[in-house]
Amino acid sequence: MAERWVRPPVVAREAPPAWRARWRFRLVALLLLALVVAGGVQLFRVLSGATAQDPGIGAEPAEPIGLGGPR
Repeated sequence: MAERWVRPPVVAREAPPAWRARWRFRLVALLLLALVVAGGVQLFRVLSGATAQDPGIGAEPAEPIGLGGPR
């Protein structure tokens, strides 16, 4: 059985403007850059331990200055 190929109809239309492609590229590039930066910040926070609830200053709260201290 021989193949039958039908040529698609040719429709004349104007090409889309180049500025649309430029802005689409810029938007996608900015979104990808924002994702990379957000991922880097999150990775830094996880690796540095900044996501812990303990601020790392000390286990006991500091006493106010000038209230006598231990007796």
